[in-house]
Amino acid sequence: MDGAIIGLIGTAVGALTGVLGTLAAARLGGAEQRRTQNDQSERQGRATAYASLVIESNRAYRVGYATHTGVLDHIAPLDRVDALRDFMVAAEAVYEAVSITKLHGPDAIARAADSLASALSTWHSEVGLLAEGQGEEQRASEAIELYEELEERFVTMGRQMLSGAPMA
Repeated sequence: MDGAIIGLIGTAVGALTGVLGTLAAARLGGAEQRRTQNDQSERQGRATAYASLVIESNRAYRVGYATHTGVLDHIAPLDRVDALRDFMVAAEAVYEAVSITKLHGPDAIARAADSLASALSTWHSEVGLLAEGQGEEQRASEAIELYEELEERFVTMGRQMLSGAPMA
């Protein structure tokens, strides 16, 4: 073989290697970009779900607290019924937000959301018993304290999850 042909073959092999390298790099870069976009989308979904739960749990707290204190202050029976209904509507919004939060996870956050919903349900039940004259003020007060504690715990865990910090 003459030197010109060997040079052409070398050039062709070099060009082919360059093209294949470029294609491989583009493919790997595209995969990394998709992974980054998926991570960002997942983080945004979690942030939206967590924020929704915090907003709804704060609203339920305000409505529940007003109902709780109204029952203790012996508001009129019809007002009491309306207040308990409003408390239940607020609680149902929390339960919906919990469901969405559980879809986004992770498991520790889902468990914290479930605990918050359970505490809210207990608090609502205790206030309902108080309204019927069958409850104990101490139990209702303990229920609200547990709800406050679990709400704060959820907020802390949500912040840690969204910031990427390890969860305790």
